[in-house]
Amino acid sequence: MNDLHRSFLVLASLLLGVATLAACGGKDRGPEEPPRPGSTFQAELEGAPDWVLQSCEAYYDDPADVICGVGSVAGTRNISLARSTAQARGRTEIARTLNTRVESMLRDYQATVTGGSAFGTAADDEQFIQDVSRQITDTAVPGARLVDTWVSNTGTMWVLMALDLEHFESALGRMEQLDARVRQAVEQRAMEAFGDLDEALDRQR
Repeated sequence: MNDLHRSFLVLASLLLGVATLAACGGKDRGPEEPPRPGSTFQAELEGAPDWVLQSCEAYYDDPADVICGVGSVAGTRNISLARSTAQARGRTEIARTLNTRVESMLRDYQATVTGGSAFGTAADDEQFIQDVSRQITDTAVPGARLVDTWVSNTGTMWVLMALDLEHFESALGRMEQLDARVRQAVEQRAMEAFGDLDEALDRQR
């Protein structure tokens, strides 16, 4: 056996030994433990203020005349963009809630006038209610204001937006095209609708 052949065998033996050790080391580590269910959310919400999950009820001592919306955004290092996007999402949440509550106010009014001149025929009332509700909501929601901000350990920005009864009534007063009796009916029912939606809806069922 010449020196070249002997050197080749030695090199091959060394490589085989290294491969064997690597294989053994891999077996000792075992499979990685999968993340526990909910651990991602726990990390995200660690140290979060109560309003992140509970909205108005956790922020105001008396939330009866306030509608809140919580918005959040993750995945960006642009603070200005994160802030504006989170606020927009908070306003969207307010809009959904407000639209439902205004519809409840209008249905309550409809029940009292039983199809009077402020409303059309029974077939038209549903569309009328939805249209007026949307108009009021679109006018009122820009009055929502930022009341608190929180950034999580994982970099998600959370904001609490709020629309109070005073701003809502102010927006309502600027709607010159709105029938005076409809405006008055909504104003009269606004406090109740802001404070207790479930009770207002129960009367409509």
